[in-house]
Amino acid sequence: MKLDILNNNKKLILFSLIFISVISFANTISKSLINGCDMQWQPAVLFWEGINHYKKFLANDGIGDFLCQNGEYAHLLQILNYPFTLFEWETARILWLILNIFFAFSIPVLICRSLRLDTYKSVLLFLIFITCYPTRMTLNYGQYSLFVLFFMILPFIFINRSSNFLTGLSYVKYSTGYVVFLNLLASKQYKYFILSCLPYLFGWFLYFWYTNSDPVVNFFEPIRLSLEKGYIRDGDLYSFANINFSIFENISSKILLLFALLIVNFIILIKINKNKDTLFQMSLVSICPLIFFPHSNYDYILLFPLLCYSFSNSEYLINKINIYFVLYFFYFNRIVKHLIDYDAIYQPLVLLFIIILLISNIYSYKNKVNLYLFKLKLF
Repeated sequence: MKLDILNNNKKLILFSLIFISVISFANTISKSLINGCDMQWQPAVLFWEGINHYKKFLANDGIGDFLCQNGEYAHLLQILNYPFTLFEWETARILWLILNIFFAFSIPVLICRSLRLDTYKSVLLFLIFITCYPTRMTLNYGQYSLFVLFFMILPFIFINRSSNFLTGLSYVKYSTGYVVFLNLLASKQYKYFILSCLPYLFGWFLYFWYTNSDPVVNFFEPIRLSLEKGYIRDGDLYSFANINFSIFENISSKILLLFALLIVNFIILIKINKNKDTLFQMSLVSICPLIFFPHSNYDYILLFPLLCYSFSNSEYLINKINIYFVLYFFYFNRIVKHLIDYDAIYQPLVLLFIIILLISNIYSYKNKVNLYLFKLKLF
């Protein structure tokens, strides 16, 4: 009798959430149809006209920013965006929205299937993902966070040559995709590391050849453009150092800081890889960009693998904390941030909590005793 009541309650909750999610997602799509400003259409158009857009933007050579398209992404993105350049901007952004919706639907399906979650949890996670603020914001602005996450998770789910080759596509947004590159080195998967670099190198080669640019200079132009534009936020170590220490005002000191953070991140990835569960690795590797380098609210979708993994082991205390933590970021972080309206305090505290959470997860799974503390079923 109790079991029947529980099952009926689950169904009622699920159908209610589906109804709310459909309305929420429809509202997101309606807004996305008139926005999509971050989709990198103009830089791709310039490239396919034979123009080195990095050089133009760096020199401010008669080309202003088109909407939010500042062109800092890696060379490969301009090649991948070729089909969109065949259309006018209004059509191109709608086509990109359709592709982004595909990524939004595919990511929870791939992760839930790999974790072998039951139907109830899988549907619940799917609904959470398509209605959470980071996903809605990514769709609304035409951002690349869904694209990057999709290709980031592939080598953790499918351990083969194809997935490791395709994961190189995530390197187009190097502020987040870099972590897969670094993780392949930390896990000593050198063949897969080389394989993942091939798409990036192909993009660079085609770019400097097609625009008749200096190969060496052109290789570093995406990073240089980002550094000179001063892209910082206030919820990561790179931004925190730039905001609070004047020593990082020039480009050379910024580069030194960049390498220092990469070394620290590399050491953490070595610690993560001591656990041979690739799905556990995926859940923590995805968090690292949120700690080390600038990101926006839409990049918090990188927390989704952690949420899924925690759902699959929800009896452990650390995973209960993970679940509440991720849900807070998915639905309440932006609201609280605006209510407090004091980023100088709020954002460093958020950063500190993410760091503590990452370390706690690493050492909780290292010490099995910690996992069984307060072992109570949450779902």
